[in-house]
Amino acid sequence: MGSAWLFDVLFRRAPVITWAAAGELPAGFRLVEQFAVLPSWAGRSYMVSLAARRGAASALTSYNGLRLVRRRPPRQLLGLGLRTGLAQPLLGAKIDIGVAVSAADDEVASALIGEHLGQLFGRQVVIAFGGGSGPYRKPVLQVFGADGMPLGYVKIGWNSWTRDAVRREAAALTSCAARPMRLGTPALLRHASWQGLELMVTSPLPRGVRMSWRLPDAGLLREITDLSPRFAAELAASPWWPGLRARIEAGVADPAIRTRLVMLADAVESSYGAAALEFGTWHGDLVPWNFARHAGRLYAWDWEDSAPDVPVGFDALHYFFQVAFVAKRRPLHDSADIAQRAASEMLTVLGVPEQAHRLLAILHLLELSVRHEEARSSSAGDGDDRFFPAVLHLLERALGQPSGAAEPDTMGLAS
Repeated sequence: MGSAWLFDVLFRRAPVITWAAAGELPAGFRLVEQFAVLPSWAGRSYMVSLAARRGAASALTSYNGLRLVRRRPPRQLLGLGLRTGLAQPLLGAKIDIGVAVSAADDEVASALIGEHLGQLFGRQVVIAFGGGSGPYRKPVLQVFGADGMPLGYVKIGWNSWTRDAVRREAAALTSCAARPMRLGTPALLRHASWQGLELMVTSPLPRGVRMSWRLPDAGLLREITDLSPRFAAELAASPWWPGLRARIEAGVADPAIRTRLVMLADAVESSYGAAALEFGTWHGDLVPWNFARHAGRLYAWDWEDSAPDVPVGFDALHYFFQVAFVAKRRPLHDSADIAQRAASEMLTVLGVPEQAHRLLAILHLLELSVRHEEARSSSAGDGDDRFFPAVLHLLERALGQPSGAAEPDTMGLAS
C-alpha cells in the first residue's frame, strides 16, 4: 500500500499502538479507530477517519471550492454517503488502528494523534490526512469536530527536511501575524514536538474559499517581500548566495549531484556574481492550489518554503513555472521559457531590470534544484523524475557548461 509510510509515521510511534488492514490487528491489540483509504488525484490516497459520520463527511465536502470543478461532484456524493452511513459498507480499503489491551489509559492518550489533538481542541475530533509524493512527502492532517466543524490543519515534520519545513512555515506565519496585511493567512495555533515528530497546528481556512488561477497583484507580492527588510546587493555579496552554496554542501547527499550543483554555482558566480539584485522574503510555493479567495480577500497557505533575503521576483517566476510544469504538464524546458516570458511584466513592475530577468529565472531553477535534493536526501531517495535531473541539464546548457543530457537540444530559459 502506497500510504503505508503515512500510517507508520502516525500510528507506530509507541509499542502500545499499531495499524493493520481491517480485521487483521495482531493478537493483544484492540480496535480503537478505523480509516477509509479513498483514491485521490495523481494516484495519491486520502485517509478519512470513520469515527463520526458528520466529521467524516465534512472532510470530503468542506473545501470543495479548492478542487477542480470535475472533482467536486464525486466528493459531494461520497460525503453525503458518509454522512448518512450508506457509503461505509461500500468503501474499499480500510485500516484499523489498534492499541495494546494491556496499555494504561494515559499511555493510549499520549500515543494516539487523535487523542493528542482532541486535548488541544478540547473536544472529540475526526482527522483526515494525506502525504503527497516524491521528495517533499509529509503528513498533512485536516481536523474536524465530530459535528463536522473544521478546526484546523496539522503539518508534521518526520525527517530532517520536513522538520525544517515546519519550522520555516511557523516562522513565516508568525511574521505575517505581526503586521496588518491585505493577504490573509492561517493563524498559528501551536508549534511543538510530539512523539518525536514536529507538529504545527494552524486555524482552518474560511468556509467558501475558492481557488484563484490569477497571480496576486504587485501590492500583495510586495507585502510578502516586505516580511523582511528589502535591500539591494550584488548577487555574490548577498546573504542568500553563500547560504545557497552552503545548502549544497551540507544538504545534498549524492556526491555526483553535489559536484554538478557546485559547478553550476561556480558558473553563475563567474558570470553574474556582480549583478545587482534586490532581496526580500518570498512565499516559496505561491501557486493556485496554495491560495484562494473569499469575500474579496486573498488567502495564502503552505509557507513551508518561505525564506528571507531571497531575490525579489522569485514568487512570480515560481507561479508561472508551476502552472506550466505541474498543472498543464508542459515539458521542463517549455515551462522554464513560459515562466520567464509570462513573469516578465510583473518582474518589471517589482523593479527587476529587464536585463536581470533571465538571471532570475536561472537562479529560481537552481533554488528548486537544491530544494529537491535536500528533500530527496532526507527522504531516502524519492524524487520527482520529471524535474530532476533534467533541470541540471537545462541549467548546464543555459550556462554553457558541459552536459551529459541525452534529451533533445531544446535550450529552455529564453535568451
